[in-house]
This record gives sequence, C-alpha cells and structure tokens, in this order.
Amino acid sequence: MLKKVVIVMRPSSIRYYLKEGFTGLLKNRLMTVASIATVAACIFIISLSVCIIQNLNTALKQIEDNIGIAVFLQDDLTSDDVSRLRDEMLDIDHVTMVTYISPSDALESIKDQWDAADILEGFEGENNPLSHTFEIEIEGIEYQDQVLNDLSNISGVRNIRHAKTETDVLLKINKIMGIVGIIIIAILAVISVVIIMNTIKISVYTRKNEINIMKYVGATDWFIRWPFIIEGIMIGLIGAAIPMVISWPVYNSIISALYEYMPVIKNMATLLTGYQLFSKLIPLSLLAGIMLGVLGSVSSIRKYLRV
Repeated sequence: MLKKVVIVMRPSSIRYYLKEGFTGLLKNRLMTVASIATVAACIFIISLSVCIIQNLNTALKQIEDNIGIAVFLQDDLTSDDVSRLRDEMLDIDHVTMVTYISPSDALESIKDQWDAADILEGFEGENNPLSHTFEIEIEGIEYQDQVLNDLSNISGVRNIRHAKTETDVLLKINKIMGIVGIIIIAILAVISVVIIMNTIKISVYTRKNEINIMKYVGATDWFIRWPFIIEGIMIGLIGAAIPMVISWPVYNSIISALYEYMPVIKNMATLLTGYQLFSKLIPLSLLAGIMLGVLGSVSSIRKYLRV
C-alpha cells in the first residue's frame, strides 16, 4: 500500500536555508561575482540572439506579405471568363485571396504611384495597353511553387509575375537563423551551468566536513541541498536580471537610431518594440536563470552527499 508523503518546510528551516545561501555567496565573493558576470554575459548574448531572430522573423513575415503573385489574363476574355478564372484560382490549395484589378484601375494606380498623369494621358479606354489582372495572396511563401504550378495549368492565363528567387532566399535566411539561434542558446546555456557548478563546488568543498557531520547526525539530503540550491538560484537570478535591466533601454536606443539613420529599414519592415520583446523575454530570462542555478547547484553537490 502506497502512502502519500507530504513535505512541510518550517519557517525556521526557510530562514536557515536563506541565511546559509547568502553566506555561501559572501564567502566566495570572487567566484560569485565571476559566476554572476558569466551568467549575465550568457543571458545577454542569448537575449541579443533572440532579439535579432525575432526581428528577422517579423521583418521576413512582413516582406513575405508584400511578395504576391500577379496573374495577367489574355486580352480576349469576357466578364464571364474573368469570373470563372477567379473562382478557379480561389479553389487552388493555400490561396487565401484573389483580387481583381481592371485595366483602368491598374492605369490609375500607375499614375498615382509614379505621379505620371500627364505622361499617361491618352491611354484611357480602348487605348489602355494594360490587361485584366488578378493579385493572389497565399498562406505562406513556402506554398508558392505549388500555387504557381496550379496557376500555370489554368486556361486563359497569359503571364504570371512572381518573386521565386527572393522567396527562396527568404526561406533559407529564416531557416539558417533559426538553426544558428538554437545552437548559440544551447552552447551558452551549457557554459552557464558549468560556471555555476564550479562556483557551487568551491562552496561545497569548503564546507565538506560540515556536510559530512550533518549527514552523520541524520540530516536529510534535501536539508543539506537547499542552501546550495538557493545560492545557485541567486546567482542565476542576479545574472539574468542585470542584462535585462541594461538591454531594454539599449534596444530602444538602437531601434530609434536605425529608424533615424537608416530609414530604408522602416520602409521595408516595422521592427518589434522594446515592450513587445522584453515583456516576454524578461520572465523567460529570469526563469532560465533560476533553472540554470538549480541545475548547477544540484549537479555540484551530488557526490558530497554519498557518505
């Protein structure tokens, strides 16, 4: 028969754990500062990588939305033919919207876009050289090849304008950045754990006799572990908090400078604001710091509990 075990932590025990944890930090001040600085540097680089990757993903998504497919129809089509073609295009998988643009609408758009009303005067009505056009929107640029293949099989289509080369480049950039970001985050996480482990090991080593005595008088493993876990958590939390406090205002300054000195970026895509990024990044970074601290401290004290 299984019995349910409930562990109750008394206030006096909590005070003891906190006191011993802070004492351990102060006893090894040099290694503590080095560990906090290392964790802060790692979290900073990780947050920098996340900022770059998130902004790239956002920019690529906005550029994707602007990369559409324009389908030019044959000149001898009737209005019924145009309606039929629209329905056929809407039936294609991954096509989300089909917008019809008449020759007169296309001419007016060119006049407004290029401020060429005087130059294009006289091309209205029967003299309009532009054709009936459909603008196609799809679920994602990864479906472009499939949609282009289906469009090319529709009767009545004269020409299709697309940006396949640009699409392939965007997909490759997105994939590469995702892989590189994961690798960087994994490497820095391992480095942070190793540094915290070394710090806790020094603290454990200086108190190994005390730990042995506590084991012999009946102290539980967790009673011995908690001060070191708290020590690791404090290192991780402080190390995660410092780069977050610095990064947010620095990020806002960088975005403002980019918009001011490189306005082409703002014309291409709107980057994420500091609040959009750091409202999610701060709690994740603090949680990552706590997890790194716990993992480093638990791993470093394990062998000293085998008495």
